[in-house]
Amino acid sequence: MCEGPGARGARPGVPHRGAGADAAPGGTGRAPRAGAGTRASGGARPADAPRSPGDAESPSAGDGLVGPGGPDGAAGGAGPDEFAGLARELLDRVAQDHALTVQAQRLPGAHMLRRLTRCRDANAAALREIVEEHGWPTAALVGGEASTAALMILLHADDLALQLTARDLIDDAVAQGQCPPIHAAYASDHCAVELGRPQRYGTRFTPLGRPFPVADPDGLDARRVSVGLRTMAAEQQALEKIRLRHLNRASA
Repeated sequence: MCEGPGARGARPGVPHRGAGADAAPGGTGRAPRAGAGTRASGGARPADAPRSPGDAESPSAGDGLVGPGGPDGAAGGAGPDEFAGLARELLDRVAQDHALTVQAQRLPGAHMLRRLTRCRDANAAALREIVEEHGWPTAALVGGEASTAALMILLHADDLALQLTARDLIDDAVAQGQCPPIHAAYASDHCAVELGRPQRYGTRFTPLGRPFPVADPDGLDARRVSVGLRTMAAEQQALEKIRLRHLNRASA
């Protein structure tokens, strides 16, 4: 499924240049950030990163990410047929990303890293096309699980311009009750770290399991709880358990 947007018909995507005041300098879609070097180019992060699907910021199953549309369709029931196919595509793409990430964790090496990078690049291109055509795939539009899948693709994309555009669209969707607030928290933190700024919710961690710098640390847990995240202490405990589980698998 990790095919580019050509299979869906060529359309102009979200521009790689300029996404408001936060656009990366030089129009490259990237920006210097704190902790640079913890992420490989192309969205291929270290294979031992603590969260499925292989990313220290990827939403976990316990994060309550399914939005107002529920897991099976758009708000109030199944969405139109045109969006059912879109939902399946998003879910299939994330499933392929996850499968390749598991393989990269078990068989680390340049070949698997290239495969994972190609998959994530293709997924990002498809998401860019979806956003251009439909706007952000909200929980109300494609269902909670598929909207969460779109968020995972976004966080793995090596395209800061797309991420900044999507961040603003997700903020609007949350304000309209079409996505859960936790989606906006992940998108906001991702963009902040990429721009070298403190994150607000502490969702991004280095591969060593430490959070990137956080704005107003004293109010962090209150902000996290307000959007449905665990406290930072509980989150770090969960990440440590995942890290130990990965080490045990590697040594088995």
